[in-house]
Amino acid sequence: MHDRRSLIEGAALLAMLGLSEGASAQGIKPAFPLDFRGTGKIPWFKRIFHLYSGSDGLTRIENLPTNAPLSGEIGQFLRRSAERVSIGGTSAGAGFDFHVANQPTLLIPIFGSMLVGLHDGSLHEFGHGDMLYAEDCTGKGHISRSGPRGSFVVQVQLPKKLCPAVGSSDRAKLWSD
Repeated sequence: MHDRRSLIEGAALLAMLGLSEGASAQGIKPAFPLDFRGTGKIPWFKRIFHLYSGSDGLTRIENLPTNAPLSGEIGQFLRRSAERVSIGGTSAGAGFDFHVANQPTLLIPIFGSMLVGLHDGSLHEFGHGDMLYAEDCTGKGHISRSGPRGSFVVQVQLPKKLCPAVGSSDRAKLWSD
């Protein structure tokens, strides 16, 4: 019974985020359209970050514009098919030492915050309104931890075939099917 409730709550959350294709297939219009050309930024994301491996094997992070990605529309990126969706909470400070993304993953903090540390010693904090696309599938990876109040995060894992080659990031793949 608990698994069924979790599934229903997760589906409701995805529908609110506009990530569920089932509602549109049934003729139900999502609360926000995913076509934002000419209308400005996407209303539910303040910041979007891209985590990738550089040619030296070190993970890098870049802030992507929410209204004008370098190649195509971010609305297309948000219409991807997922292999797995996980929703879960973590206590304050819990996390992982250096690791790579097993497959490209969208991380969407709902409550609390998550921290990502890089080899250069920098620490980046993400919270509600942020989205992180982790595709550092190779190299030395990154550290991830929950923030001081813990975190509740949606993880959307994309197909492993989208992992870039060693030491590269083909952002053109991000914005296309």
